[in-house]
Amino acid sequence: MASSPLKAMLPPPEFRAPPPSPVAGVHPHGLDSPDGDDEFAGFLSHSLRVPKLNLPHRIFPQEATAWNPPAIDFRPLISPGDAESGAADLVKSAAAAFGCFQLVNHGISPGLVAAVGAAACPAFGIPLESRTKAARSPERRWGFEVEEEGEGEEFLWWCRSGMGDRRELAAIWPRSYKDFSDKVEGLWCEIQKIASRVEEVLLGKKAGREEEAADGSLLCLHKHAPNGSHNGGIKHELLRMLVRSWSCSCDLSLHLPGGASEFHIYSKRGWYRFCPENAAVVVTVGDQIQACSGGFYKHVIGKPVLKKGDPQDSISMAFHHTRHQAIVHGISRPNLHSEKEKTISLAEQIMVAACLAIAYHIIAFFFCRS
Repeated sequence: MASSPLKAMLPPPEFRAPPPSPVAGVHPHGLDSPDGDDEFAGFLSHSLRVPKLNLPHRIFPQEATAWNPPAIDFRPLISPGDAESGAADLVKSAAAAFGCFQLVNHGISPGLVAAVGAAACPAFGIPLESRTKAARSPERRWGFEVEEEGEGEEFLWWCRSGMGDRRELAAIWPRSYKDFSDKVEGLWCEIQKIASRVEEVLLGKKAGREEEAADGSLLCLHKHAPNGSHNGGIKHELLRMLVRSWSCSCDLSLHLPGGASEFHIYSKRGWYRFCPENAAVVVTVGDQIQACSGGFYKHVIGKPVLKKGDPQDSISMAFHHTRHQAIVHGISRPNLHSEKEKTISLAEQIMVAACLAIAYHIIAFFFCRS
């Protein structure tokens, strides 16, 4: 069995409090001396402080740290008995401690994954002008997404809902879209079953009908940049990953690395990399499950990365599983906060602190003049 006990692994560093706020200092250039009659300008000239922000390496690490997430056998999760309970505990522990784990023996045929990748290849050869007509946007969840010039990465987002959407995509891809659609439908059904079972284990209640559970889900097909290279280094790569994760909120993400020999994940702990198990599905916890569990399960973002020697024409896939009913109606979750409890966002806290600081300086300024 490919399962490895969590206690035998070296976990990443524990979550820590955020770094302290930067110390404010006088702006090196200052302000031009205001007129003596302008009291407010004089106040700003003497009290304005502009902090120098130096992002710690904890947030933007110099390089990814090697790590090995647990590999869990999926077969016990669909077989009643003591083995099911043990595998379920491993899934919960990994999601709570790491936010990421691997599933092996999941039942998805490597041939099916390869067939979907091969059927998707012609899509990335469609002229850019035609792909722009079917570009993904806030109003359209499916479609093409092309990185800025020089990046070389391309994405195709696909969902099952909306037959009109499929007809529109087929209009710019007339020759082989039917073959791609048939193959991706088969993969969708297989990976949806795995996602629903994992979510059932984490949240403790069975999902509704499969088609209802899959209503908000998306499948992203990712054509990697040649040689796995990116302009801007690891910081640029991190920012791109964060922006993409904000545009795709989900419960779980199930990744099929394809030909990529390395997988990178980022969380509050830092930046980590590992080599996925052969034919494994890499599962990362989404922001919705973290929010609904009150932070019990840890949200991470991740993506496969090509290294030298990997097939340069490989296509990886990520299934972003979202079950709206779980969010709307609510289900049993560990450490769930009270519905009456209200959280004050970080932006609201900063605004209140800024208002109090300005009020203090204004009162002190006029008090000293009196």
